[in-house]
Amino acid sequence: MVKNLLLFFALAASLAAAPAGWAAASSGDAVPGPVTVVDAFHAALKANDPATALKMLSVSVSIFEQGFVDQTRADYSGAHITADAAFAQGTDLQVLERRIIWLGDNAACVISKTQTQGSYQGHAINLVGTETMVLQRSGNSWTIEHIHWSAHPGEGEAKPVADKH
Repeated sequence: MVKNLLLFFALAASLAAAPAGWAAASSGDAVPGPVTVVDAFHAALKANDPATALKMLSVSVSIFEQGFVDQTRADYSGAHITADAAFAQGTDLQVLERRIIWLGDNAACVISKTQTQGSYQGHAINLVGTETMVLQRSGNSWTIEHIHWSAHPGEGEAKPVADKH
């Protein structure tokens, strides 16, 4: 359980700016784009500001992580966000790759591959992760509707015995 929580928290750390060559964050208008919202969500966690992070999530957001699910914003608020903020403060997350898939004018999917390093509760962290966030635009704002996080040990870390890759 602790291992799964560590993996979950690793991907909740603050995202760095997208590397050159990856898709832009904006649809071309003055409304902050989906990537801006994703980055702001992670920045709020890094700043230990769960209330601001929660405002970016849909009331009915679903968050999938390592086979576990928080089915609403209230579930996430009660179960994980405080620990995610603590984890974000002890780790640094670098975006290795990022792209955006436009699903029309009012929906987008932001996909990131990341490297997270640091420490949490006395444990060294070195994880390679993936994050998928689906966002929907309503008027002048984007809301995170779905998050899917997964991670595995980074280079030099022991892999689980069941991992035959």
